[in-house]
Amino acid sequence: MFTPEQQKIVDAKLSTQPGRTHKLEVDGVPVIIKQLEPALKHWGYPVLDTLAAILRQPMLRAVPAPGGTDAQKIEVMRLQSLKAAGVSVPDVLHVTPTWFALSFLGAHSLDQMLRDHPDVGQRYWENGLNAILALHRLGQTASQCFARNMIWHEGKVSFIDFEDDPTKSMPLASAQARDWVLYLHSTAYILHLSPEHIASVFLRFLRKDDIAVQHQVLRAARTVGWLRILPNKRKPWGRDVVSAQAAADVLHHVVAEDKRERTML
Repeated sequence: MFTPEQQKIVDAKLSTQPGRTHKLEVDGVPVIIKQLEPALKHWGYPVLDTLAAILRQPMLRAVPAPGGTDAQKIEVMRLQSLKAAGVSVPDVLHVTPTWFALSFLGAHSLDQMLRDHPDVGQRYWENGLNAILALHRLGQTASQCFARNMIWHEGKVSFIDFEDDPTKSMPLASAQARDWVLYLHSTAYILHLSPEHIASVFLRFLRKDDIAVQHQVLRAARTVGWLRILPNKRKPWGRDVVSAQAAADVLHHVVAEDKRERTML
């Protein structure tokens, strides 16, 4: 909890800086300040929910991110709950009606580490897979499990950004399956590895998770694998297309690898 003087220092700094998220120093200690964002409206939620029902893919259900005070309440509550469960997440240091303060865990995301160190990318990537597995073994799930929301610091992966709660929209196993797929979606196109190799490593880690989670990831893989026919060149298609293509290509090989393993039993 900040003192009144520390809160005034933060308020003064925020009044001169645009943007929503800031790294500031309070009495020489770096902290992250997150301000409220406007309440959000997402007209596409019913479409996603309908698609999830048609495809029988609960993990595709819309996960509302309300913005405003509701988003702040969700994030603070989730961070406190995850911390109590033993997950490496920022400490909530102070909460006001318009902003809250978090401990600073480090400056480098896994996304950045994968891009800056391609020669050892698999090592960083596997650390992310291990972190997801550990998260699930604690009975928890991430929010948006992209590599940019996973912080690498002193040999440890921590999770950030919890402005929504997937378990309010789907069962825990579906939310955990979603973690695996989102992480793959955010990393497959960055890795300097063949899709066959990525699939083999991915499946090795997935096999350590709960069987219900495994089943949902494999079902999703069978559903979206055809997206591997998308273009794999960033220009002119953009990151969203190539990341979807790369993830689908890997998931196609995950299905094939799973089938080979089963025939050998």
